[in-house]
Amino acid sequence: MLLLGERPQYVDQLTERLKKLSSKLFEALPPGQSVVLNRTSDLYALESSESLFVVRSGNLSGHYDNRLCLYFESDDLIGLSQCYQLPSLRIAIEDSAEVEQYDADTILRYVNETKERQAIWTSYLITLMTLFQDAFGRNHQHIAQPQTGFLHFAAGQNILNQGDEAHEVFTILTGKAEVFVDDIRVGEVLTDEIFGAMAVFTDEKRSATVRAETNCTVLAVPREDFITLIQSHPQTTMTLIENMARSIKTLNSQLTQS
Repeated sequence: MLLLGERPQYVDQLTERLKKLSSKLFEALPPGQSVVLNRTSDLYALESSESLFVVRSGNLSGHYDNRLCLYFESDDLIGLSQCYQLPSLRIAIEDSAEVEQYDADTILRYVNETKERQAIWTSYLITLMTLFQDAFGRNHQHIAQPQTGFLHFAAGQNILNQGDEAHEVFTILTGKAEVFVDDIRVGEVLTDEIFGAMAVFTDEKRSATVRAETNCTVLAVPREDFITLIQSHPQTTMTLIENMARSIKTLNSQLTQS
């Protein structure tokens, strides 16, 4: 199983652990029905929810709504949540895939035949759950920050991340923050400074990470509200220009020194 997006090293270790557990678990499993699955956007719209599949080759992917979340790899087991009638990823096949098809009861009886398999099965499920929990936690943090309104960040916590989509403009009300590009410190943001506006107005992704150097209270304003604020309060425009001029001066100084 290959989860998409940036991920910590321990996620790759968990993925490798899952592969080893899967290989060990199914090494004595009698061959299922060898099936070539054709291109489809939703495997279980065509197949019974009582069918489980062990992947042998091909390009199968898991989707939540219209968002690609992961790719399945050789020896991955597909269909557990479907057979229990639980909310599930939509399984798509790009071209074709070779799988072994099993009745769900056959697999479940097999894994419960011995205590050793039960132990491996438990480890497999816990590892799988851990992978999904970690992916959810990191993705939830990504989409939950920034929010609008008054936000609080502890020292060392990222206020925004390089590469994020840009929908808000920020002002530091208390505290100060550091600016990093590719993990290199390039500047700072002080109390009452506006930041994050450039990417909002250019519809580009964030060009830098802003990290709280001290505990910070931040005001996050949606793009539309910020435009209204500029139109009704010209002083906001002056503050923004002053902030940008200060940033340009700092960058010029760094370039000169380098």
